[in-house]
Amino acid sequence: MLSMKNATSPRILGAVVFFAVSTMAVADTASGLEAFKNHDYATAARELKAGADRGDSNAQFSLGLMYARGLGVEKDIEQAWMLFQAAAAQGNAEAQFRLGVRSAQGWGVQQDFVDAARWYQLSANQGDPLGEVGIASLYEDGFGVQQDYNMAVHYYQLAAKNGYGPAENNLAQLIEKGKGVKRDDAEAFRWYKKAADQGIASAQDKVSEMYAAGRGTPANPEMAYFWSTLAARQHEKNAERRAQALAVSLTPDAVSRAQKSAQAWKPLLTSAR
Repeated sequence: MLSMKNATSPRILGAVVFFAVSTMAVADTASGLEAFKNHDYATAARELKAGADRGDSNAQFSLGLMYARGLGVEKDIEQAWMLFQAAAAQGNAEAQFRLGVRSAQGWGVQQDFVDAARWYQLSANQGDPLGEVGIASLYEDGFGVQQDYNMAVHYYQLAAKNGYGPAENNLAQLIEKGKGVKRDDAEAFRWYKKAADQGIASAQDKVSEMYAAGRGTPANPEMAYFWSTLAARQHEKNAERRAQALAVSLTPDAVSRAQKSAQAWKPLLTSAR
């Protein structure tokens, strides 16, 4: 049992104070996020600021988003970046990703792909799908890192296996082209289809194209028309032309069925961001 003297030593007292402050910060952040979810942005900003001031990285990141969008606070991009930097320094993966985007795009700073790669990698190391796609894209294009399709495939796979649509689509493109992985139309179709199910327009166009050609999947003109109709709604020009051509070749009943299915279709929701 600790003596009274030991219980009040500076080391133990400091740990107790830290625990109390951390608990308060988490509570503030939880209240702020709940208010944000309910569109009570004034309350969200107040609670998140309290959490951010106590050093909670989730509060810093979330408050940064509010400053970036002008929700509950006056829009202030510089304040947003300061909060992102504070959160990223504590290992917040979402903030690290956004700092990577900032460097890659040159938003308010000199464009620097090496710095972008550093932030993306830190985010990816924590399993953030956005960070994984970010670093994968740099490996694919050779920006900030040596071009390496194998590494691009690796990181796209990590994000794709967690159901992140853009990663599924990008992975399918590399598989279709045989870059960093053996070319396999059936495997490419499988990943395009997963991305298409989530509403990725270019993937829907590809699924339509592959159904029409019978490449990677058995030919199915009606399904090709269905997917081209969905992609055309998102202004995919190739899909618009393909839909028109397919409509002429299909029976009226097939066109009607595909159109009704397209009208009722909703994108698949996943847990990945």
